[in-house]
Amino acid sequence: MTRNLERQTIEVDSWVTRFLHEGGIDLYPVEGYSVRGNRVTALFERRASDTELMGWTNDEIKGWLHANEDKESWRARYALSSCLGVPLYLVLWMEDKEAFRKFRMVVSSPYGIMLADEEVFDSCRSFARWLAKLKDIQVTKAFIEPGRMSSIDVCLRENDVPWPGNLDGFYPSPTEKSVKAIFEFSRTKKYPVETHDVNNYFRQDINRWRPPGILKEQLDASLYVVIWSSSERLIKVSEVSSVGSTSLAYASTELLTEEKIIPCFRRILA
Repeated sequence: MTRNLERQTIEVDSWVTRFLHEGGIDLYPVEGYSVRGNRVTALFERRASDTELMGWTNDEIKGWLHANEDKESWRARYALSSCLGVPLYLVLWMEDKEAFRKFRMVVSSPYGIMLADEEVFDSCRSFARWLAKLKDIQVTKAFIEPGRMSSIDVCLRENDVPWPGNLDGFYPSPTEKSVKAIFEFSRTKKYPVETHDVNNYFRQDINRWRPPGILKEQLDASLYVVIWSSSERLIKVSEVSSVGSTSLAYASTELLTEEKIIPCFRRILA
């Protein structure tokens, strides 16, 4: 019987990341990162299993990841966790079942994925209690479209500990000892890309922007906000100089048509 581990996310798939990939530029996402006391405390990936969690051995999970996922993404995530000095966790779960299995991830040379089987939670409440120790910023994602939340997101919210906010993309240095840039993608549906500004909603979204601001400072990396729309083939890229208490301060802003996107990102990541 074939078993699968599915990467499920509440984030909307962006044509921009696909366009960048086709142009030879890969930004690496992280499914979640927790923040407590103005410090990042952990990175998280999660995978939905279609069979009982304890039916997987560590070697089987490692083999599945090797065969089905991009090893460079795991290398990059581990490099990010090393730069931050925090653990990288993998959480396995099953849809509509209250069982969660947590692993600590290690990527060894040249790219082997190693797992330390740390803990099994037999209820969402116990999993939420553990997760709550790592975070004190609640990112509610109040405007999630109906049907996009999996049972893990629903049950954690019912226990007042939402899954940690994700990182849309980051890019490590060639040595993997530092991070060049981190990226937050913001989709606009109501206003055109050219006129949309996340600062217009900053006060209600402040808990969305505090974590990337903390991540930027902790990594000493550049932070960029990418405004995009499903109905437009242009984007707006703003470099954030600081995340304040009332707004984002921009160092620069560029409106990019399709032919300018790849050159711009190559320049950012050079």
